[in-house]
Amino acid sequence: MKKNSGISKYKLNKLATESLRNVVRLHFDSVLLYDNGSFPSAFQLSVLAIEELSKANWIDHYIWSSETNSGYLDAESEHEWLKLLYLHPKKQWNFVARDPQFFSPNFIELIKTRKLEEKKQNSIYVGLKRLKGKIDVESRVSTPWKIKQDDAKQVISMVNAELLRYCQRIESDEFYFEGAREMDEVLNYQIYSQLLAWPHKSGLMNDSWVSKNQKRN
Repeated sequence: MKKNSGISKYKLNKLATESLRNVVRLHFDSVLLYDNGSFPSAFQLSVLAIEELSKANWIDHYIWSSETNSGYLDAESEHEWLKLLYLHPKKQWNFVARDPQFFSPNFIELIKTRKLEEKKQNSIYVGLKRLKGKIDVESRVSTPWKIKQDDAKQVISMVNAELLRYCQRIESDEFYFEGAREMDEVLNYQIYSQLLAWPHKSGLMNDSWVSKNQKRN
């Protein structure tokens, strides 16, 4: 389908593919930091990997839906959509919004209330809590060392499981991504093998949450 205005199709595909490549880099860097006991930094990079993964999937879906349905957005509307790719809480929410039944309600609430973003910031900086745009001088001093091993392990495990799911789908169906098809080439056998080496599972995202969430609703 021809695209007459806004960002070029080449750049959209490039953004999606390179975002996924960056996810892989961030993920394995977070594993390296985790293995060396730097849990706050490992946590931070893993949340960044979630955001980049969300961005890559968002662009892939935009390309696919535009090509198969009613065409691309006009330049102005597309620009407004592109702005969302720079909003970290929006990307975090988009990560769970596609299949919320697979996620722990506590994790979804963490994203909804922007506590995950706050936790990410706290994993980097020392500071005081902000409340409605102001510094809460009565709050406790926050330090990255409050981020513990389990915090990092859970998020890394979630990203690892998601990337594994993509690799397994590519292995069985020869493709996963339907918009930016070059994304499939990023996840090669070497990466697949490295993902399989991660020994932990995440309690935040798995199939068991589907039945639990159905009972809850």
